[in-house]
Amino acid sequence: MEIKKIENKDYVMLPRLQHPGLKPMHVERDAFKAELKHVDGHGDYWLIHQQSKPHVVAHVQLPKTEAEFDNILSFCLTQNHWCEYIEGDLSFLCVIAGYNAEELTPKYPDFIKEQVLALCAATRWWYEYGKNYLI
Repeated sequence: MEIKKIENKDYVMLPRLQHPGLKPMHVERDAFKAELKHVDGHGDYWLIHQQSKPHVVAHVQLPKTEAEFDNILSFCLTQNHWCEYIEGDLSFLCVIAGYNAEELTPKYPDFIKEQVLALCAATRWWYEYGKNYLI
């Protein structure tokens, strides 16, 4: 990708520079379950359901190009949507879609930490097992 000078600056702030990806790690196969949903007018999309508390649900975004990946990532960052991806793999992003609030630890910052850790695990799970679902 060619980086050009913008307004006399020697760098371009890509969203991947602001939010680096995760390192791949092993996640047990039965920790999550993938589900393909169809919504009229929107098409098909994948959800990953955590099988233990707090039962976080992640939405898998499958961009077709690097530019689309950066657009989705920058949208999530500017709208304060929690999202994760694997460093060096621009084929997908996971965005938090929901969780069971009653199962979260009721004190700050633990309830945020639990959601973030579950989203990271969901991203690593899709990286490890998601290709099997796309075949």
